[in-house]
Order: sequence, then C-alpha cells, then structure tokens
Amino acid sequence: MLITSSRKPSVNTRTLCKYLASFFNCEYLTRGKMGLADVMSYSDDTHVVVVGDYHGSPGSLMFYDEEGAELLSIRLSMFYPDGYKFSNLKSMEPFLMGNGELGNMLSLYFGIPQDECDGMAKCIRVEDDRMEFLYSGKLLFRLNVKSYRVSEAAD
Repeated sequence: MLITSSRKPSVNTRTLCKYLASFFNCEYLTRGKMGLADVMSYSDDTHVVVVGDYHGSPGSLMFYDEEGAELLSIRLSMFYPDGYKFSNLKSMEPFLMGNGELGNMLSLYFGIPQDECDGMAKCIRVEDDRMEFLYSGKLLFRLNVKSYRVSEAAD
C-alpha cells in the first residue's frame, strides 16, 4: 500500500499520512504536483490511499486499486487523545476488529486479517461511524466516519 495526500495538504494532513504509513508499515509519498496516474506509477503494491484535506484538516480517505479506479471513499474528522505523542511503531502487521460493512470492506480490499485486539498488537477497531487505531491497547488516534461510499468498480 502507498499513502499520499491531496496536492496542497495542510500540516495536519501530512502528519496523518505519516501516521498511517507507520501504522500500516508502508510508504508515504509526498505528492506535490503529481497527478494520480503519476502516483500510481510509484506504487509497487496494488493499492493507493489518498488523504484529502478539508479546511486545513484531514477530511477524507480515498482508496484506489492498481489501475487507479476508486474502491472506497470515506469522509472523516480526526480525534487525538489528550497527551498524544506519535512515535514510529514496530513493524508488525495490524489486525482489524469489526464486523460491520466498513470493517469487512477494509479487510477484503487490503488483506488486513480480522481478529480480536489482544492488547499487544496493532489493531484497527472499526464501526460504521469510527475507526480507532490502537497500539498495545492504547488509543493512538480515531477517525470519526461521517460517511462512506463504495464505488461500483469495487463490485
């Protein structure tokens, strides 16, 4: 998976991109003036995630397949717990916990295994209105899901 941002991201959006890249053990690409086709050519993997900006904060996640077709779009807002400070995470694979439609789509499209969070692993707890990113049982950050849309190309 490759993570990048919208063309003129805010500091908060670039920060979220780096957090997601560390969480998923994948590459973050500074986009600059590159179009989506150029970004896709940098990806050795099959999926690209674009973090969009809305009024100076992260506002969306758009998931694309290897041909540049949009699979999933999520509108969101961010929440960081008090006293939160990010550091690079160990390179273990994350798990996904959640049986709703959004959780099942993320697991299916990106090969994230679904399991219970055991408190020692990286885990994404997904409900249809939130995605909580946990590490060793502690909340790193939360994406509040305002809405999501599955593309017809994903079917």
